[in-house]
Amino acid sequence: MIKIGPAGGISTGKAWYDGCQDGIAQIFISHGDYINSVQFQFVENGTLVLSEKHGGSDAPKFSTVRLSYPSEFLTGISGWHVSGIIRSLTFITNKRTYGPFGGVAGNIDRAFEYKLGEDDKFAGFHGTAGTYYLNSIGVYMKPMTTLANVNNAKVHINNEKV
Repeated sequence: MIKIGPAGGISTGKAWYDGCQDGIAQIFISHGDYINSVQFQFVENGTLVLSEKHGGSDAPKFSTVRLSYPSEFLTGISGWHVSGIIRSLTFITNKRTYGPFGGVAGNIDRAFEYKLGEDDKFAGFHGTAGTYYLNSIGVYMKPMTTLANVNNAKVHINNEKV
């Protein structure tokens, strides 16, 4: 597996990891001006499995993203973070974009974007969370295991004098 990220405050909060065996069915987001918490419902061997909630509970808004598993899958995640807290999250699938959830980015916020490609390569989430907020988030993706989908794969190296 390939670990991407996390973005945000990696030195704050408690570390967490949610692996995904077969796919993701739902994402639950508590938010206001920041992302208070996230929770995921994965599919494992044909059974729905609910992850632990990562972050706090006191949020003015709650949103649910329901994917049309198995035909819909994550292809990316993006958002903003500031001062060790995730400000906003957007989830991108092969069918549509969900979000943004959370607050509007300010002048000192930093953007992040993880693109996983066109195929179903999503393998899980990881990050850190504190008592009140989601501090950081990253993803795991499956590497390509075969060249079956690559036509005439060639490597070109340009040798240039410096």
